[in-house]
Amino acid sequence: REMLACVYTALFVVCPTLALWYAHHVQHAATFFNWTHLFLSLFCVINTMIAVWEISLYVNNKWITENFLALKKKVEKSSLPPVFMFQHVPVSDALSVKYWANVWLLYSFFDSSYSEPKSYGFWIDTGNGFSTVLPSMLFAVGMTYDIMDPKHLGLLGLIFFYQMFYGTVLYFSSFYHNQRWMEHGWKGRAAMKCHALVIISNGIWFAGPGLGMYLSYHLIMQGAPALQLVRAMQ
Repeated sequence: REMLACVYTALFVVCPTLALWYAHHVQHAATFFNWTHLFLSLFCVINTMIAVWEISLYVNNKWITENFLALKKKVEKSSLPPVFMFQHVPVSDALSVKYWANVWLLYSFFDSSYSEPKSYGFWIDTGNGFSTVLPSMLFAVGMTYDIMDPKHLGLLGLIFFYQMFYGTVLYFSSFYHNQRWMEHGWKGRAAMKCHALVIISNGIWFAGPGLGMYLSYHLIMQGAPALQLVRAMQ
């Protein structure tokens, strides 16, 4: 059985997020909808998915580099190879870590540092993958269930969200300081699309960690009462 790669991606994001929302509603019956909880749950789920992709970046870096260099000779400047997200994929491939190395093969046409294991972009993302996959899941679950002391949850969140915010600031600054988009000849309208992709994708990692640090600070300072920020009706 095959589906488009983008469908698998959507299912991975939507299904856990809805499950977290439903569990939150069941556990705290008075709360049908809480924007803070929903947004942070969505962010943690997305980050978990991206973390798996980033682990794939590390594990399959030689494959990415070799295929990028080969494709670069065939693909015209300011254009992309076929976008894998719109290709049909068997379930077995979609469940493998190897398949999602295609994310970085494609993104290398916007920023070639992802095909270069010595670059900052490579290491900040692979580091994020290995170090945040578990905290992402723990924080998402901890907003609904009392799996740890609220102040400990806040401490975990503050470290976790600050790390991602800091890494995003440095990557975003590095991308523009080094004009990474110029390496593949992105100009004019095509360059605007490239900038839009980078700004929107990095914007998620500004907004998510920003809200996460806000909640984490209140959890550390107030303890259990601060949980109302994610458990009360909004």
